[in-house]
Amino acid sequence: MISHKYKCIFVEVPKTGSTSVRAILGKPWKPHLDLWQIKNHMENYWTHVGGRTNRMLEVLYLTLPKQHRNNAGRKQFETYFKFGFVRNPWDRIVSLYERKEVGQLRDKMTFEQFVDWIQYSSATCIHSAPHRYQLDWFVDHNGNVLADFIGKFERLDEDWAFLAKKLGINAALPHWRANPRERHYTEYYDARTREVIANRFRIDIERFGYNFGK
Repeated sequence: MISHKYKCIFVEVPKTGSTSVRAILGKPWKPHLDLWQIKNHMENYWTHVGGRTNRMLEVLYLTLPKQHRNNAGRKQFETYFKFGFVRNPWDRIVSLYERKEVGQLRDKMTFEQFVDWIQYSSATCIHSAPHRYQLDWFVDHNGNVLADFIGKFERLDEDWAFLAKKLGINAALPHWRANPRERHYTEYYDARTREVIANRFRIDIERFGYNFGK
């Protein structure tokens, strides 16, 4: 999402605290876009939301020469602070399985079946997307990281404190849509399912330094 108020871009990786961050930054222009998609949109469209004025400006903006829109959007993208969060893949898969919102699969399959489904799915959220890894949300089509900061769900409050100071936001992060569990995520796995997730998300595990149980 794009916040013109705070001059930042937030990457909404599902199940990494996105709802809590949106509660502070506001409504996304378009939900669940990766940074490369956001960059392309900023270079072509009016990205302010809300009210009749912005709806009118959106129409007028499209009448401007494409090169003008490209240059203005590119400059804006480069100057805005770009960030998001990632999460331990083993823990994130359990959170997706236990989700309470739309797309819940817990009542339709066992956790072992869910892991097998994740193994061959194209994305780990209810939205059709090309993301195999969490890292995919932060890179361009050549694999170059576009984000200025990638925090971790495991230290969400600490990383948010850094971001709030950086962006000039005087607000603590609310914790919404928490999925209460009776078991630690490690208790969902056996040797086989643990290895399936390790292989499926090896890029994230190695890039962000994750281990099973930590």
